[in-house]
Amino acid sequence: MKKNDSPRLNLKKLLLAAFCALSLTTLSGCIAAAAGGAAAAYYVTSDVDYVAPVKMDKAWEATLAGLKDMNLLAEAKSPGETTSKVEALTGDDRRVRISLKSESAEVTAIYVRVGIKGDKVLSGQIMDKIKSRF
Repeated sequence: MKKNDSPRLNLKKLLLAAFCALSLTTLSGCIAAAAGGAAAAYYVTSDVDYVAPVKMDKAWEATLAGLKDMNLLAEAKSPGETTSKVEALTGDDRRVRISLKSESAEVTAIYVRVGIKGDKVLSGQIMDKIKSRF
């Protein structure tokens, strides 16, 4: 300890160092949370969605017909009364995921996503084919 250093001054330095360390930890957590939020936002905005004024069964039939129009073979199908899902593969082996959710007896929300990162153009083309079948 230097001659000028008092125990009180050392305590202040220690508290300041602890505060700085805590601030950095908190700040890095905020940065990580912001990055995670941005990634989630990108993932969600890569989907193409449409709220169709049709019953679930009609939306399901239109979805399968739209995939067929695009020459996409439905590989996994799980139809349901309130939610339905179908998966297909594109020619370049990207997975197409389509989810349907009944919003009411006469309204069905449809979500289309192509690939992991999302291909909004191809997703939109698939959605257009589905909508043309209503």
